[in-house]
Amino acid sequence: MSGKLRTSVGTIALLLCCLFVPSISPAADATASPKPKLRQCDIGANTIFRCGHIKVPAVRGVPKLGKQKVGFAIRPRGDRSRPSRGAIVFLEGGPGFAATNFDSIKPAGAVFAPFLKRHELIAVDQRGTGRSDPLNCKQLQRGRVRFDKAVKNCAKKLGPKYQGYTTADSAADLDAVRKALKLPKRKMIYYGDSYGTYLGESYAARYGKGLRGMILSSAYPGNDPFWRTLYPAAQKAVRLSCKRFPECSGNALGRLNRTMKRSGVKSRFVSDILEYLMGTAPSYAPNGYRNLNTAVSAWLRGRRKELHELVDPGSPDSGDPGYFSEGMYEAVICNDYPTPWNQDSSIPERRKQFRRAIKDFRPGNLFAPIPRGTWMNDSASDIANCLTWPAPTERMKPPIPPGRKMPGKLKTLVLAGEFDAITSVKEGRQVTGRFPRGRLFVVPNRGHVSELYYPFKSPATGRIRHFVSNLGK
Repeated sequence: MSGKLRTSVGTIALLLCCLFVPSISPAADATASPKPKLRQCDIGANTIFRCGHIKVPAVRGVPKLGKQKVGFAIRPRGDRSRPSRGAIVFLEGGPGFAATNFDSIKPAGAVFAPFLKRHELIAVDQRGTGRSDPLNCKQLQRGRVRFDKAVKNCAKKLGPKYQGYTTADSAADLDAVRKALKLPKRKMIYYGDSYGTYLGESYAARYGKGLRGMILSSAYPGNDPFWRTLYPAAQKAVRLSCKRFPECSGNALGRLNRTMKRSGVKSRFVSDILEYLMGTAPSYAPNGYRNLNTAVSAWLRGRRKELHELVDPGSPDSGDPGYFSEGMYEAVICNDYPTPWNQDSSIPERRKQFRRAIKDFRPGNLFAPIPRGTWMNDSASDIANCLTWPAPTERMKPPIPPGRKMPGKLKTLVLAGEFDAITSVKEGRQVTGRFPRGRLFVVPNRGHVSELYYPFKSPATGRIRHFVSNLGK
């Protein structure tokens, strides 16, 4: 550890708060928020970070509901002899994951390593995650209570504070952190993955004018209650992975469909297969799909153990809510994501509307061999999650204001994994189209947010570095 990194906490706090802004006017200084106190912290990233937090309204416009903590961790730039070139600000996905998790911030640091001599790296934990008062709805977190009941009880626990768990509020929180750290927008590069891309879109639409650049990895557009591009993307990945690996031949998707039919398309085992197909496999693509193809072939030859072990979800307990908050996940998607029912309707009426929406869905065989009703009510699709969540209120703002355009000068890189079925390439194209200066890079032979799973091997890493290197040109 170098002597510079052993500088006293008080000195570091002063340095970091002043590095981002060359100067501010007396009038601006008089109304500025208090500078957050920064303390050295170990977040498992094998390097020194300084952690701090600010307080924001739990629900904006309702002071009596109290305050919400928003925490963050800052990696100081390596070269203090020269001025800062700004900060790379990292927001995680889920929603529910913390950016300060060691296995998020470490690979992010590896991706941006060439720039960290002159740039700070700031990981901001969205409200309800990590260092930002992680939301712990115990029934959801432990997974041992019927799901619809657990969702309803989570909302009941939150009371009127449920209104504050929105993407728009998190975007406002991020801008409050930026202001507290005195970080000019022209020196800020936003990097978000998965749900963090949706938060990034919200931030860009509301506060993005003047940002230096934006990177959206595995982007989500938030415009389809049925997420109808995802299952076809998974099917394509099954076929494509078979073509890419020499030990696989023939009709891989046909084999998978036969396996699900023989197991009973409404069985718990098939639900586990779907969870793996739509979640684990794209995260570790292409090998996730390669392993699925191998196990399915073995299952059809009578060796059943391999597939059962591969797709076994394990304990329903999601562990520490500070790492991933199930309550935060449900709160945000239920407050913000589109639904196939009217959210202002009663719960019994919502169920009727959902059944009608399933009946009217076209094409009816999109999820074959899984019946559309089975798919839409399965945990792998997440479509039915929010039937028991409270209706939105007037205080709750949409992630992207209706009719709002993205900043015309904001350079934006969108990445979409060729094998991704958590957020699809088609969704990436939709998000790219929202940004006048957006560019899409389809990451070959990789899946969801591959630069964080494989920071030294994914082609996404090189494209991100090229983008950052050319922002000033």
